[in-house]
Amino acid sequence: MIQKISKQVIETWISGFHKEDVEQLTNLFSKDATFYDPRYPLLKGKNTIESYYVHLLSETTAWGATMFEGPYLHGEDCFAIHSRLKFTWRENNITVDWPFVAFFKVRLSDGKIIRYNEYWDSEDTLKKIGIKTWGPLPEYAKSK
Repeated sequence: MIQKISKQVIETWISGFHKEDVEQLTNLFSKDATFYDPRYPLLKGKNTIESYYVHLLSETTAWGATMFEGPYLHGEDCFAIHSRLKFTWRENNITVDWPFVAFFKVRLSDGKIIRYNEYWDSEDTLKKIGIKTWGPLPEYAKSK
């Protein structure tokens, strides 16, 4: 079952980035999902995740993969991917080939993501993008 779910989640996720479709990306998550991006504290809830994607896609464009491996299945409800994604930072039009790994935990009854964790080198990414800081913590990422 996790093979089928992981394939569907990955295909929808990749398609959502290619189309820069916040709704498609957000709809992958359960209402009470958690989301970890190394720049921020743990994000909680689908509404917060939606705000994250709105913000991310306002900063970036032209998403594509230069390398993709996985899914690597772990247990009955978890999988991981390893990838190099390409995106363009809108502020200065710099394109970055960005290595990262992501871990997904899904609810088997409906295939919704209940926990998502991504890991990448935030300092190296700043250098590649050509900016000095990620800027102030967005409102959606502040503890409530």
